[in-house]
Amino acid sequence: MQNRREFIKTTACALGAIAVGGGQSSAMSLTPEPKKHKLKEGAFMHGFVAPKLDTIRVAVIGVGGRGSDAVQRLCAVPGVKVTALCELVEAKAAAQKNWMEQKGYGLPKLFIGPEAYKELSDSGICDVVHINTTWITHAPIAIYAMKAGLHTMVEVPGCRTVDEAWEMVEASEKSRVHCMLLANCCYDEQAILMRNMARKKVFDELYHAEGCYLHETRCTWGGQSYLTAETMFPSMEALIDHTGASYPLHAVGPVSLALNINRGDCFDYLVSMGSKGFGWQEFARRVYGDDAPVAKIHIEANDFNSMLISTKNGKTILIRQCNNCPMPYSRQYTLYGFKGTITANPLQIALEKEINTGAKWMNEDELAVIRSEYGAKLWQQAGEIARKKGGHGGMDYLMDLRWTYCLRNGLPLDTTVYDLAAWSSLIELSEKSVRNRSQAQTIPDFTRGLWKTTEPCNEWIIDQKYIEKI
Repeated sequence: MQNRREFIKTTACALGAIAVGGGQSSAMSLTPEPKKHKLKEGAFMHGFVAPKLDTIRVAVIGVGGRGSDAVQRLCAVPGVKVTALCELVEAKAAAQKNWMEQKGYGLPKLFIGPEAYKELSDSGICDVVHINTTWITHAPIAIYAMKAGLHTMVEVPGCRTVDEAWEMVEASEKSRVHCMLLANCCYDEQAILMRNMARKKVFDELYHAEGCYLHETRCTWGGQSYLTAETMFPSMEALIDHTGASYPLHAVGPVSLALNINRGDCFDYLVSMGSKGFGWQEFARRVYGDDAPVAKIHIEANDFNSMLISTKNGKTILIRQCNNCPMPYSRQYTLYGFKGTITANPLQIALEKEINTGAKWMNEDELAVIRSEYGAKLWQQAGEIARKKGGHGGMDYLMDLRWTYCLRNGLPLDTTVYDLAAWSSLIELSEKSVRNRSQAQTIPDFTRGLWKTTEPCNEWIIDQKYIEKI
């Protein structure tokens, strides 16, 4: 039987996934966008509405880690039936099947093995695949599923290369199926409030945004002395040979929506710079000793990466990522406008009241008024339920509740394959910039110019009758 690394290598080669190797050092400074990706008339997926699904049959692919949480959340969503589980390791799938049986959610069919996702996609057993596998298998699995006519919900990151991003865009357009990134941080309560205020022009015109993802994950990603390159946390394999912003999506998603990226503006180019990647190995040596197998794994990924993006409309976005720093978790977002500033997590707002008087952060009473006027209706409607159902404080459950609500009611999804492609493409482009002394890298316009005529997101809400069924 193939081990995990062999499966990943085989799948990547078979489907043409092009990784950014350490030897790629040719200058990529503002290279022109390829002309081969033509948009066919009527294929644009923003605003796309699929036929209503009264009952959504979902197959969860990858149920060992995040996937097990997904199974248990989805079973608690109205109108969803988990019909299949797909896994490399049969025992993991069996554990979730047993849980579903004990809870009265039925008996899903199991698909086991490295190629089982193909059999699943071709089986007709589901309408949607929910992909929770290791990072570098997200794209090939999603592409195959879309070509089989299935809507795809893809864990972060959606893909890791520009070529994969284009493949996903074209598969979604050609098959006329949804492809949505499971970007749970976009459903953060304060991030939605921030976007609501931006949408209503409270800060006037925005000109700069910042997002960060500072998450101390040294222990999570393999803090055990016996681990080797073969047995470590699977997605860490993507970090061994790659540098740059390896996981920028939690930082970039919410601010991109606030700036209407792909909906009135578009990424143009980026520059990226990162510190040397030695923190994880230093941690392993200090904790377990120089001779521990885990201490001998060299991680190429930057300990700290900073990426600056310029948009077509001349706005800038600063994205910061660090996964090796001994500091409290931070997922902070900031918007700067002509008449005010907002920071989410923790919430701070300053609005211009009189010219030349200086801005001050609002006090708690003033913030309470803001929350009342611009607070996330989705959280007001279902926040209490979501917190009980779980998933990063309720974000994950609200995300699942919302995309299933849209599919059942014939509505466009909150984000599209163009968002998945634009946000995920930053991984490869950031690495190219870092490896080329921070040279500017062109970010493809995956909408092929249609961002100019696409309307911004409306506020995300759910019918109260739907919530009452939970």
